[in-house]
Amino acid sequence: MEQPTLSDESNVTLLLTSHLGAAVDETSDDTLGPTQWHDFTRAVNESSIDSIGELLSFDTSELPATLFSDKISREWVTERLSNASRLALELEDLNQSGIWVTTEFEQSFPSQLTETLGRKAPPFLYVAGSAENFQPEAVGFVGSRDATDSDLEYTRDLADMALKDGFAVVSGGAKGVDSAAEEAGLNAAGPVIEFPAEGIKNSLSNNNLRESVLNGDLTIASMYRPDASWSIGGAMGRNKLIHGYGKYTFVIRSGDETGGTWEGATENLSNEFSELFVCTHQDDAPGNEKLISKGGVPIDPESKPAGTSFAEWATSKIDDNQNETDSSNKDSSDSVDETDADHQSSLEDF
Repeated sequence: MEQPTLSDESNVTLLLTSHLGAAVDETSDDTLGPTQWHDFTRAVNESSIDSIGELLSFDTSELPATLFSDKISREWVTERLSNASRLALELEDLNQSGIWVTTEFEQSFPSQLTETLGRKAPPFLYVAGSAENFQPEAVGFVGSRDATDSDLEYTRDLADMALKDGFAVVSGGAKGVDSAAEEAGLNAAGPVIEFPAEGIKNSLSNNNLRESVLNGDLTIASMYRPDASWSIGGAMGRNKLIHGYGKYTFVIRSGDETGGTWEGATENLSNEFSELFVCTHQDDAPGNEKLISKGGVPIDPESKPAGTSFAEWATSKIDDNQNETDSSNKDSSDSVDETDADHQSSLEDF
């Protein structure tokens, strides 16, 4: 896809939050992270400036002092915004390698990330593939790299059912559950969204993935610089995107209070990024059991939804779980009431 023409708001976003356009002597991490960026945009919106894109036309010495802090100094903003010409050249170079860039100010940006993640949402993404793949509702799949064969089979079955019902499949691209979901999606000609835990150039070095991108079946999107290596921090950030992007997220197998799958799932439950389904297992899976106890919707890997759409099946599981929770809460409440009544009776006898 050709690099779309970006708005002034997008150019300011990239100059302040990405490495693009940065001078050679500037460090790559001298940028605003998601929460810092969203706090800065809020400060701009609360000032006399109509939009953040207007920063490109202002003499920064005239900008309100309320916009600046120790991290975001007037001098730093001035330096970053002066790199607009270099930014344009770097965007062109990236596009020559099959990568384009979008920001939260563009229609091509997957707005569900901003809606669900809020201040934690990435302000921009590096993308390879068609923006049209961002349009359908999506189902995310997460799980251990050491998933069993039956885990992987169930992942493929669920992904295939979701695709047949018009959903996109979301994956992190790792081996195990991620790869099984992505494989099922690509076998069905997509759409598949991959959020890798590394730079997008590393994903494109895989011939099969590159061909799937060119065919329009796969779109790869990353908030990390294109040449970034894999890291634990990158994996944790990537998991947030999977949980925040999909309408539903399926945990196939999680570690027991450890690992990226567990961390991503518990963060989802705490923030309600997406509806979290968790597989129950005949074998030992204490991590999954604990996620269910924390509010994950249990699903039986041995049962397959038949005669109904994927969305209807998912909704029925959510309703069943809510009814069971309500019933459990009512039983607990009745028990408390009976205890109070017994206590009151004993007081009257006394």
